Amino acid sequence: MIAPISGGTVTVQSAKTCVVYDPHSGHIHHVHHAITLRGGREPAQREIEHAALSMARQRAGPETPLAVLHVDHAELVPGTRYEVNIATRALVVASSTDVPPERGLP
Repeated sequence: MIAPISGGTVTVQSAKTCVVYDPHSGHIHHVHHAITLRGGREPAQREIEHAALSMARQRAGPETPLAVLHVDHAELVPGTRYEVNIATRALVVASSTDVPPERGLP
């Protein structure tokens, strides 16, 4: 994968994504992307989870129950709203229409 940057392009070594969601409803509070450029150090799964949870806690508050699900970055469709199927712990296209469009994945 090649990513454009100001003044040129760089090679992406890896792109990892996890979602932080409410384990009771499946509502996604935060989508976290960890992009590693060629030659960079890839963060461990725990590091990605820690960063994602930290950001989600700032928005959701300390008492909100949260869970993390790692997903395949390549399978995400920009502009699509997702939720987590809590029975299968799988990312699915959101079935409800009460989530504002700006909450979709970038």
